[in-house]
This record gives sequence, C-alpha cells and structure tokens, in this order.
Amino acid sequence: MFSETAGRNAEVSWLVSSRVSGGKFARSILDLIGETPLVRITAEGGRPVVVAKAEFANPTGSHKDRIYACMIEEAERRGNLKPGKVIIEGSTGNAGTACAMIGGLKGYRVIIVMPEGMSDERKKLIRAMGAEIIFTPGGESDQDLSLRRIEAMVAEEPDRYWYPCQFDNPDNPLAHYRSTAPELWEQTRGNIDVFLAAVGSGGTLTGVGRYLKERRPGIKLYAVEPEECPTLSSRRWGPHDIQGIGDGFVPANLALDLVDGVITVSSQEAIGKSRRVCREQGLVVGISTGCNLAAAAKLARRHPSLGVIATMLFDTGHKYYSSPLFGVHKSVEVPERDHRLDDLSVRQLDKYAPGWEIIT
Repeated sequence: MFSETAGRNAEVSWLVSSRVSGGKFARSILDLIGETPLVRITAEGGRPVVVAKAEFANPTGSHKDRIYACMIEEAERRGNLKPGKVIIEGSTGNAGTACAMIGGLKGYRVIIVMPEGMSDERKKLIRAMGAEIIFTPGGESDQDLSLRRIEAMVAEEPDRYWYPCQFDNPDNPLAHYRSTAPELWEQTRGNIDVFLAAVGSGGTLTGVGRYLKERRPGIKLYAVEPEECPTLSSRRWGPHDIQGIGDGFVPANLALDLVDGVITVSSQEAIGKSRRVCREQGLVVGISTGCNLAAAAKLARRHPSLGVIATMLFDTGHKYYSSPLFGVHKSVEVPERDHRLDDLSVRQLDKYAPGWEIIT
C-alpha cells in the first residue's frame, strides 16, 4: 500500500514539475502578481475610449500586491528587512491585505495600523492573512493618526520593526514603473492620451506617469481626489466615503511636477459609477475604482476630442459589502483636530498647482 502511494506521489510530483518547467503552473502565488488584463470601459464606438487595468486580478484583489512585493523584496535585498523583524504598516485596507499576505508568506510577523472606520471585509481579510490590527480613531481621511502611531512605535523599538511606509517609500512608484506601466504601454501599443488615477499613496500616478511621459512627453496625467477632501485642488480636508484614497495630506510619493490636472469626484458620484459599471459591464469593483471611472467620464465630457484615456480598476467590490457601496452606512466618529498641510506640501503646491487644469 505504501509503495503504491509513493509511486502515485512520485508520478504527480513529476507531472507538476514538468508542467511548471513548461510554464503552465505558478511556483508561488507571488508569481500571479501583475500581468493584469486591460478592459475597455466605453461602449463600442464611444469617444474618447476609456480603458482600465483590471487590478482586481491580483492575488489579494488589488494593485497593492505589486508595491508590497517590490518594497519587501527590495528591503530584503538591501538587508533592511531580515528574519525576526516585524513588519508594521499603515493602511486603510488594500495595502494592509497585500502587506499581510506577502509578508506572511515570507515568514514575517505583520502588524497593520488602520482607522477603525474601514469596511469589515478589509479587517477580516487582513486577519485571515495572519496579521494583527491596531486601530486608530476616524476613517479614511484620518490615516495620519495611524502613521503617527506607527512612528511612535518604531521610535520606541527601532531594531524590532521594519516600516515600509507606502506613502514615501520610492520602491512603491518603482513597482508601477517596472510592471504596471510597461504592461499598459504594451497593451495599448503606446496609444494613450491621458492617464488618470485617484491618489492614495501617490505611487500609481507617479510610477506609471513617469514611465509614460518618458516615452511620450505629450501624455497628460490627472490626479483624482474626493470632492469632500480636495487637498490638491483646494487645500481642504474633509471626511468622505471613498476608501483607499484622499487621506488628507499630500503623499511624498506623489510627484507633483508630473501632474497636468486634478479631477474631483464626490463620494456619491464614485459609488454610483461603481454600481453602474457592475450592472452594465459585470465588473464588481470598489469605490475608488468608481472614482477613477467617474473622473474619466468628466474628462471625456470636458475634452471630447481625446483619443484614449487610461486608468485603473484598483480593486474588487467584494471588499465593500459592509460599506455604502452596498447600502450599508455606519457612523464613524471623526476626531476634531487641526488639519494643516506641512510646509513642504504647501511649497510644492504653490510651485505646481497654478499650472493645473481643475475639473469638478
């Protein structure tokens, strides 16, 4: 009996290894990050044409898998992240899930610090990946409180933690420069007039935008932000329901010198667009994706002569069952405090914002 089982196992082992070597099997779930499809959003014959990268096809269902694979692997290569270190990161959901999955697979303990007002699905997924969660007050636009908590913990025990800090880690935009952008360029054969993306960490717009502009300087880049929290266009803070973007500050990873314009989208516009694209095209996407698509529609109305507008389907809508996207509203206590922009952000906005087109 034992020899028969061993023989079958050997046969299966040979079959798998031979197929893997032939490129038919992924050796690891990490091999499935990237190479996402490009989806046409506009109806046939519609102008401008809107296309979007289906980032929900990544293992944890969002584009954040790309950046954590890159940030963690680069930190290991440099010797900054070693066995025994604890990875601690701030997130409002997608980043935390990606960090938990990739960090856990590599054998690290992972702690995610996040605002308590985020969707239940995000929290459950992060815990399912084996990570711990520390909650801070507020919602999406109170992410700065999570970051302060992390900074205090790291300052107290600097040898214990490795802090990726997606908002200012240059390996974040590098991930998109190396993978997302070349994929998009190849899929469109370079036929892009505008790339737009909602701003969370700033890595997507910066990484993709830099790559595209190096190849065709005439390509325009538009940052997208919540109408209720127009930090870039109006330097104002406010709570909103577009989870994953609009954190109430200008991230260091957002290269303002690359930006040509800013488009604001309200929470209701974003939610409505997510619902509509699900109904009309079968794409179950999150609220930040609805924000991108609503922004693309606004840009198309403002500039109907454009040829191709490219954007991102950031994540799957399956992470939002307990959110306003599915009609669930919960009260989030937002702490009262001063929301002043830092001096560097003010100087950068003073320098670049006057040249931007603002679309509301």
